[in-house]
Amino acid sequence: MESLRPRLAAAMSQTGARLRDVGLTPWVEPRAGLFLWRELPDGMDAAHIARRAMAEKIVLAPGNVFSPAQTAGRFLRFNVAQCADPRIFKLLRRAIQSVE
Repeated sequence: MESLRPRLAAAMSQTGARLRDVGLTPWVEPRAGLFLWRELPDGMDAAHIARRAMAEKIVLAPGNVFSPAQTAGRFLRFNVAQCADPRIFKLLRRAIQSVE
């Protein structure tokens, strides 16, 4: 466990910075853990982004998967341990630019 914590902390920091760089807003900023929640810009739907990602063999987690009330359609949840693939951030950047 002791060797895992610093690796997760580094992954959280790196993933958070990369998500900020593409323009995703933190919903909450956890101090530790495995997941980051980010809000998409106005006019974007997380399920739509997840389907686009799946077409490119990238798995993203739209917020409504975790929302019984289905009120998290503008949010994505990122597992920081699985965000080393630069294609994730390229896809997000393209998706955001297509809305602007």
